[in-house]
Amino acid sequence: MCYIERFTKLFEESGVKSAVYKNTLWGIYNEMVQPIGPVMFDYSLSFEEAKYILNQVGGILIRWTDGFVENETKGWYAVICDKFLDISELPSKNRSEIRKGLKNCNIEMVDAGFIAKKGYEVFISAFSRYKGVKKTKIAELEFGNNIMKTRSFDDIVHYWGIFYEGKMIGYSTNYIFDNIEANYFAIYFHPSYLKLNPSCALFYTMNKYYLQEKEFKYVNAGFRSVLHETGIQDFLQNKFLFKKAYTNLHIVYKPYINVILRILYPVRSFLGKIEPKIEALYMQDFLSNKITKRS
Repeated sequence: MCYIERFTKLFEESGVKSAVYKNTLWGIYNEMVQPIGPVMFDYSLSFEEAKYILNQVGGILIRWTDGFVENETKGWYAVICDKFLDISELPSKNRSEIRKGLKNCNIEMVDAGFIAKKGYEVFISAFSRYKGVKKTKIAELEFGNNIMKTRSFDDIVHYWGIFYEGKMIGYSTNYIFDNIEANYFAIYFHPSYLKLNPSCALFYTMNKYYLQEKEFKYVNAGFRSVLHETGIQDFLQNKFLFKKAYTNLHIVYKPYINVILRILYPVRSFLGKIEPKIEALYMQDFLSNKITKRS
């Protein structure tokens, strides 16, 4: 599992807290500690192990899943695709939209330096159409510096650009876990160019590359969204026949977070309207397995 060593080094150089425990890398994202690796793996922990990792890495909670299951769980899933479908194999309406996107847009893999220089306008513009997400205040210099931290890690962090008449109108950041999973981690589209069907061109090209040419086991468009809705997961299921791969979600909180969640539970709906992250936290809690939670 070369990706563990490489992501560990990336996190070290980027100043991101992480820890390796029993051959699994645990990193922090949005104050949540979680495993860094293919979603198909079983990352089961005991309560004591979870507390140990949480104390090592920090954050307000640690969450993990235990691999794909055949039967539907409480509602937690990843949206994946494990087979590339040629245009001829897709429904007629989908074929026409993909062809339109491929005709209008060029899709190219680019390096970190290119995204650092050209990606800021797309990044900022994309947030304007996301519901439930506060407008980012990141400055262009900081954006570029963050991207450049990955410049020596092009084996595990891929960037794909979407171009219209030479102008970049969108891009994707993908995390690569050996030849097992390509995680479509973050995707941004400039809202002024959505009528060109850039998303169709992007996903068709990336799916072909990872699933057909490189023979990855699957591509992953992320877990069920509980913070904001971009419609991207529904889009992928409808246009490219992505599917819900169900798995069990487990969470252990910092003790004080457990207390706060219980106290605020009666007014969670009101608070969720003020701060979407609170609503997302309760939704995630509802979809998880309670057996792992203790104060």
